[in-house]
Amino acid sequence: MQQMTLEVLISCMHQSDWSIIQRSNIQTDVLIINQCDRDAVEEYSFPNQLGKICHARMIHTTTRGLSRSRNMALRYATGDICVFCDDDEIFESDYEQTILNAFQTHVDFTIIAFKLNYDRKKCPTKTRTYNRFTSGSLSSAQIAFRRQDIIATSILFDEKMGSGTGNGGGEECKWMYQLLSKREVKAMYVPMLIATVQSGNSMWFHGYNKQFFINQGWKSRRIYGRILGLVYIFYNIIAHQKLYTQYCSNIDIIHYMLTGYMQKR
Repeated sequence: MQQMTLEVLISCMHQSDWSIIQRSNIQTDVLIINQCDRDAVEEYSFPNQLGKICHARMIHTTTRGLSRSRNMALRYATGDICVFCDDDEIFESDYEQTILNAFQTHVDFTIIAFKLNYDRKKCPTKTRTYNRFTSGSLSSAQIAFRRQDIIATSILFDEKMGSGTGNGGGEECKWMYQLLSKREVKAMYVPMLIATVQSGNSMWFHGYNKQFFINQGWKSRRIYGRILGLVYIFYNIIAHQKLYTQYCSNIDIIHYMLTGYMQKR
């Protein structure tokens, strides 16, 4: 049986050289989507820590937005298995073996999420599976997938959502929700560490303020539709009540979220 190949898909901005490969501890083939002020394609080869020659491609693009970057990565990726990466992420040296072993073991799963060392995210300690409703807790930085299976669905990231749009996050939630609505797509989590995410300033989260709650309402309808979106708003408020009410009253939270729910952007 031919060995599966792994390719890292990095989204970044204004990279002027290949130093992100060393910074992120890339040990495999890599596709870098560099949103900057020019359009060009560059290629580069480098030896990993085991002496294996890896292939790097960097697509410079004048487009903006994380969802556009992810979609471009999906279009131009070539690996059998792909894993998303942000420019603040550092991989474990054995991530290739960890990820490929998981896909070889769990042959029925299209998407496998892995553990991150990240102070803003608590990862489960046990293996678990996800459906379209529970997958919202996953972040794109921990997701690896069988590329051909994802391409076959024709499902892309919503380019009106995510960093760079002004509409807040949630693009990976909608992507996963749509994918897991397909019977043939299955997702799971394995508690194996693949990377550390460095804490820094978010490109879209600026606190639990009025705009955050408005965006939450808009996002709920955008992801789940008219009926389930409304249900999710109230689930969201109840589930995060202790956190949200530190910054805003319940009445205002409901008002802001319903305002966002009604908006057309």
